[in-house]
Amino acid sequence: MARRHFVGLDGIKGLALIAIILYHCEQSWLPGGFYGVDVFLTVSGFLAAIGMFSRLKEGRGIGLERYWPRRFTRLYPALVLMIPAVGFAAWCLDRDLLVHIRDQVVTVALGCYNWYAIASGNSYFGQMNPQLLRHLWFVSVLMQLYLVIPLVAWFMHRIRRTRCALLVPLAIAVGSAASMNLMYTPGADPTRVYFGTDTHAAGFMLGVALAWIVVNRRVAVGDHLPWIVRARRVLAPLVAFVAAIALIDMAIRGEQGADAFRWGIPLASVLSVLLIAGTVQTDSWMQSQFVFRPLALLGRYSYGLYLWHWPVWLIVAATLPRLVPGKGVRLWVLPVTLVITIVATAMSWILIERPAARGGISSIIVPGPGSTWRDVVRAVASCIVLLLIIGGGVVAVRDAPAKTSVEVALERQAARLAAEQALGRKQVPTPRKPPHTMPTGDQITAVGDSVMLASAKGMQEVFPGVDLDAAVSRSSFAGFGIVSGKGAGLRQWVVLGLATNGPIPPEQLDQYLAMVGPDRVLVLVNAHGDRTWIPQNNQLLAQFAASHPDNVIVADWDSAAAANASHLAADGIHPDGGDYYAQAVKQAIQAWIDAGH
Repeated sequence: MARRHFVGLDGIKGLALIAIILYHCEQSWLPGGFYGVDVFLTVSGFLAAIGMFSRLKEGRGIGLERYWPRRFTRLYPALVLMIPAVGFAAWCLDRDLLVHIRDQVVTVALGCYNWYAIASGNSYFGQMNPQLLRHLWFVSVLMQLYLVIPLVAWFMHRIRRTRCALLVPLAIAVGSAASMNLMYTPGADPTRVYFGTDTHAAGFMLGVALAWIVVNRRVAVGDHLPWIVRARRVLAPLVAFVAAIALIDMAIRGEQGADAFRWGIPLASVLSVLLIAGTVQTDSWMQSQFVFRPLALLGRYSYGLYLWHWPVWLIVAATLPRLVPGKGVRLWVLPVTLVITIVATAMSWILIERPAARGGISSIIVPGPGSTWRDVVRAVASCIVLLLIIGGGVVAVRDAPAKTSVEVALERQAARLAAEQALGRKQVPTPRKPPHTMPTGDQITAVGDSVMLASAKGMQEVFPGVDLDAAVSRSSFAGFGIVSGKGAGLRQWVVLGLATNGPIPPEQLDQYLAMVGPDRVLVLVNAHGDRTWIPQNNQLLAQFAASHPDNVIVADWDSAAAANASHLAADGIHPDGGDYYAQAVKQAIQAWIDAGH
């Protein structure tokens, strides 16, 4: 009977998984794919609570003796295989991915990785640290919510006669959404509100509320209000269909900005619960939309696919361009990632997850009574695979570097620049040369982020004497103080490379132009990377330059980086030496001069 209500849930999870994978791996394809997480949270809350409510209604108690082992065997065995496997692969192929891996492994095992990331400043949206296990913040949030659910279910059952039980999860959901809204600060790193269990629990609690309604509606409705039953059967699938369309639209057009944190994520949670309610209802025609077998299979194995896809993507993206040089190799990163992810998920399911689900953790390596020879072979294979992979994982953790090669290179570059400034390099006054001639270095002030810092040597070679001030993680907000601090020492040409580390508010460009003044030329360097704000920033810079053609230029670092992808560092963002960044600046200036300015 209960199983009938769950028809279509696998298809819903499969659709959400597609959105998440595309968002993680090809963010520009589906910039709002992160809303799939909220669909998963809602489904998880529904499934976690409905069994408890059913047992409580039947007078059998919450059943913690079954609940805890089932949650444990669902979450941990796959992690025991995945974490050392990807760690060892990173150790073999790209050790930059192992930075801080020990802390990540420990906090994932303890179910608190999300709070570790918040406390340590490991931004979900940062570029410097690859964070091999970054996506497991979601698993940690689930673990913490699973701890809370028994208490919530017990309390709701105790007050069921007051007719206020449903208000408990609804109040928690509203409080969580309100906390996300109030704690979000535009322009600041939103990792705290995105990773926080307290701020990202709305969808899960709405799923709990739906589970309460599903379990208790037979008594509350029954044959006493047949017109309500008929209306519900007609309207619920229609509402679910509209909710599905709305979620798809949000995934396609959404952006991870102020709108998402203030109303987008709560709205996605509400739409998710409406979608689930209208799909699992008996005789709902929406069920046929989500029983499409490939979609249902993705949902059935969604946990394993979610665990493997992100680290596999990082490893493939870092390794494939080195193994197969060429401009078109980037197109193969996603297909290769998907193939490896599917194979790894299947291996994990056969060797680890299915045996654990059927007979407990011990069944992974010790076949139970009545086992066949296939079970014995599988157990032996599991033992061998686990020993090899865990051994490799231990080696990876032991040899993990403290910093990525990019960070080391940037620190050396920053130290070199600081040493040059400490020697008292002569600051040449700004010559008032006509802007229509190619500037020399002593006419240029350059302010930038870590990409410019990585390119400092090339900038100094192409523009000897350039006044360059670049630092790691510098945003467009931080540049104001640098530019204003130059005062009268600001040179004739001002190069700004601050588009990598966050969205640029349009009004900032007007403020920068006002600070530079009408007698100087402003050169804006666009950005290269996979974050949703980078295409927006690049478009904004291009539009601003087009509206101020007399003294604003855009240097197209994005195209230069794409054309020289083999010369980028492992993160695909920073140049690995060379003067490509500086040449992009020089070419933009020359093209502007050639255009008659």
